[in-house]
Amino acid sequence: MGQACEETYGVFPCSNTLPGSIVLMLAYGFMLLKGANFLSDGSELLLEVLNPGIIGGLLLPVLGALPDALIIVVSGLGGTREEAEEQVSVGVGTLAGSTIMLLTIAWGGSLLVGRCDLNEGGKAINKRLTKKYDVLHTGVTTDNFTPSGAIIMVVTVLLYAIVQVPAFLGNKEDYNASLIGAIVCLITLCAYCIFQVAYPELQRRKMERARHRQWRHAGVRALAQHAQPFGSMLTESGEVNDEVVEGLFTSFDSNGDGSIDENELKGLLMGLSISTDKSTSLGAEIDFWMREFDADRSGSITYEEFRKQLGRWIAEKRKQHEKDMRNGRKQQDSRRSHDGETAINLDPLLSRHHYTEDEEQTDEDEDGDEDDGEDNSDGKEGTPPTPRAIIRKAAILLLIGTAACALFSDPMVEAVSAFSKASGIPAFYVAFCVTPFASNASELVSSLIFASRKQKKNISLTFSQVYGAVTMNNTMCLGLFLMVMHIQRLPWTYSSEVLVTVGATALVGLLGYTKTTFRAFWAFPVLAIYPLSIFAVWGLDTLGFK
Repeated sequence: MGQACEETYGVFPCSNTLPGSIVLMLAYGFMLLKGANFLSDGSELLLEVLNPGIIGGLLLPVLGALPDALIIVVSGLGGTREEAEEQVSVGVGTLAGSTIMLLTIAWGGSLLVGRCDLNEGGKAINKRLTKKYDVLHTGVTTDNFTPSGAIIMVVTVLLYAIVQVPAFLGNKEDYNASLIGAIVCLITLCAYCIFQVAYPELQRRKMERARHRQWRHAGVRALAQHAQPFGSMLTESGEVNDEVVEGLFTSFDSNGDGSIDENELKGLLMGLSISTDKSTSLGAEIDFWMREFDADRSGSITYEEFRKQLGRWIAEKRKQHEKDMRNGRKQQDSRRSHDGETAINLDPLLSRHHYTEDEEQTDEDEDGDEDDGEDNSDGKEGTPPTPRAIIRKAAILLLIGTAACALFSDPMVEAVSAFSKASGIPAFYVAFCVTPFASNASELVSSLIFASRKQKKNISLTFSQVYGAVTMNNTMCLGLFLMVMHIQRLPWTYSSEVLVTVGATALVGLLGYTKTTFRAFWAFPVLAIYPLSIFAVWGLDTLGFK
C-alpha cells in the first residue's frame, strides 16, 4: 500500500490518487479564485473613493500580487529540506506561469477583442470595427504613458540575473546570491511603489475607471426609477423597451427639437439627483455623459445615440447585478409588481451594488437621516453609499480575500504535488498551467471585457495593468521566492524556466515600449509564446540545461 497523505492543517482533505488530486485541485483552485475575486472587488471599491497616492501606489499593487505570492511562499516553507525542494517547483511554475499568462493571453487577447479600424495615419478609431477579419488594417492605439510601464517591466526582469549568473558559472548553491537577490528585489519593489505614489498616473486611470462605472450604474438606476410611470425599461424577454426609452428621451428634450443639449442634460442630472460623487463637479459628470452618449461629437444627443448607449449601460449593470446575486449580496433588492409577482426585469436596474440595504441604512443613520429602521422606500432609493460605507465594505472584502488565499494556498500546493506524483507530470508544468488561472482568472476576464469596449483609454489601462502585474511578479514575488530559497538552503536549478520567463518578458516588453499602435496580427505571435514557453522549458530540461 502507498504511503498515506497528510492532511494540511489536519483538516483539509488530501489524496495520493490521480482522480482524487484532480478533484482537490479543482476545489482548492476554486477557493483561491474566490479569494482573488474578493481582493479584486475590494480594490475596485477603494478606487471609487480614494485619491491616487499612498494606498493606490502601495496597497493595491501588493494586493494584486498577493495570491501568487502566497502560493510561492508556502511551496517552499514547512517540512524538511527535501520536501521543500520537491514542492518548490510549484512556486517556480506559479511565478513563470503567471507572468507568461499575463504577457500572452491577457495582452494578446485584449488586442484581439479591443481592435478597431485604423485610419490613414495608422491610428485606431475608437469604437469602430468594420473590418472584423482584417488583422492588418485593424488594431489598437495606446496613450503615450503606457510604454513607460513596458520598459519598467523589462528593467525589473533583469533581477533574475542576480541569481542566474552564478548558476551559469556553475555555482548553483550560492545561497548568498539568493539572499542578495531577495534584498535587491524588495528594494526595487519599494522604489516601484514610491514611483507609483509620486507619479500615480496608472492609479488615477484606475480610479477614473471605477468612478465612471459607478456613474453609469447610478445613472441606469435613476433612469429606471424615473421611467416607472412609462413602464419598465426592460421587456418581459429582457430586451430594452424602446417605447419607454423614447418616453424618457422626450421628457428630457424640453424644447422638443429631437435632441438633448448640455443645458437639458444638466437639468436631467440635477432633476434625477444622479450626481454620485461630491469630490467632482457637476460639470465633470455632464462632460462624462456627453462623451458617452454624443457619439458623433455634435454637441447634442440624438434619440438614436441615447437608445444605443443606454442599452450598453443597462447590459453592464445587469452583468454586475448577476455577479452580486451569485455572491448573495442582493437578496433584499427584490421588488413586487402590482399583481404580486416578482418584477425580475426591474431588479438589475434598480439594485444597488456592493452593499446590502442594512449597510446603507446604517450609513444614513450615522449621517443623521434616521428613520424607523424599516426598508427605505421613501424616495431615497437613488442615494449612493457614503465613502465610509464603501471603505468598510472594501476592508471586509480584502480581509476575506486575504484569509481565503492564505488558507487555501498550502492545500493547493499539496494537491498539485500529489497530482504530479500520481500522473508522472513534473510539478512545474502542472503549476504553470493551473495555479495562474486560479489566482488571476478574474483579472484576466475583467481585462478582456474592459478592452472589448474598443477605446484608447481602455486598452491603455489594460496594457498598463498587465505591465504592472508582471513588474510585481519580477519584484515582490521573485524576492519572496529567493528568500525561501535562501532560508531552505535550496540550490538554483531553474535556468531553463528563467530563460523562458526573461525571453517572453523582453519580447512583449520591447514591443510595448517601441510602439503605441499595434496591428491585430501581433496578437497571434504573442499568444503563441504561451505554448512555446512550455515546450522551450521541456526542451532545455531535456538537454540538461538546469
